[in-house]
Amino acid sequence: MTNLRKVCFLLITLLITPLTVNATQWHTLDKHTTLLEPNKQAQFLLPNQALIRGNKCAALIDSHGDFVALELLVAQIRAKLPVPLCYLISTNLDIGQLSGMRLLQNAFPDAQIMIPGNGIFSNQTLLHAIDVEIQHKLEGFTQSLELSKKRVAQAPPEQQLQWHARLQQAEQRLSRWSAMTPIEIKPIAQNTELNLGAYKLNLELMYGYKGAAMQVYSPKNKALYGGHNLDLLPYVAQQDTTKWHHSLAQLTQRENIDWILPGFGKPYKYKKLALPIAFLALLDDESATSKVTELANNYASNQISAERFRAYYQQAVKQKKPNKVLNK
Repeated sequence: MTNLRKVCFLLITLLITPLTVNATQWHTLDKHTTLLEPNKQAQFLLPNQALIRGNKCAALIDSHGDFVALELLVAQIRAKLPVPLCYLISTNLDIGQLSGMRLLQNAFPDAQIMIPGNGIFSNQTLLHAIDVEIQHKLEGFTQSLELSKKRVAQAPPEQQLQWHARLQQAEQRLSRWSAMTPIEIKPIAQNTELNLGAYKLNLELMYGYKGAAMQVYSPKNKALYGGHNLDLLPYVAQQDTTKWHHSLAQLTQRENIDWILPGFGKPYKYKKLALPIAFLALLDDESATSKVTELANNYASNQISAERFRAYYQQAVKQKKPNKVLNK
């Protein structure tokens, strides 16, 4: 591949072609519920989303940081959704995902962003972190675009022509993203009920993989939407997982849940919560090393490979016990 092609390929990857390559896959469960699944190539990069609609308005659960894919999703929602999008719900405080919420709120300015409240840092601190995340992203896009322009200008005329339209499209997108207005967020300090019009959603506070978190419960179909907080195989990015473990354990006392939509992977039955609970319990039990193989086998029976389990387990131990030497 020539240098020109390498640079332009990078530009297309960042500004033109989404990670999903194709638009998000829509899976309609009933007239109220649509699960939004990323393309298979991005199944461990972009999270699942859910679009829930009532008779008066709709709610979109979760986002991500791939702006190109989100713009495609915006176009799909505008074409398919018969009611206004009123709520943008984030199940966690991941800054990358919240940066995508800014794009979504700019596309749907009447939609309210609802996030889990926390007692650690202020809204201003969170909004500043989102602004910094987006600024870094835009700076990277700008540098790629300028470099691509220079390389294209040095190429033979016949090669310049084929890249002109793509460069123009990239400039237009970058201009739109640079003009986005700051987002407004509403932290949820207590469990809250949303009425979408003959359809209710319960926002339930919990602890998850980024600390303060939220799960969304639908009484209508007994479904729980938890994003990465309810992944079958937890990705641990913090040292203290005890509260997360406790939140999942509390769910086992409920009898009103049939199935769960995680951030990564397919929806799973309620009883399979035993797997992430066992995973987090293993991390808090110094004498449980002998149970690692047993749990790996349990995950294998649920179509999660031993290699992937081991990678997640080692990452979790590294986060919780950074000085511990892991067996390879």
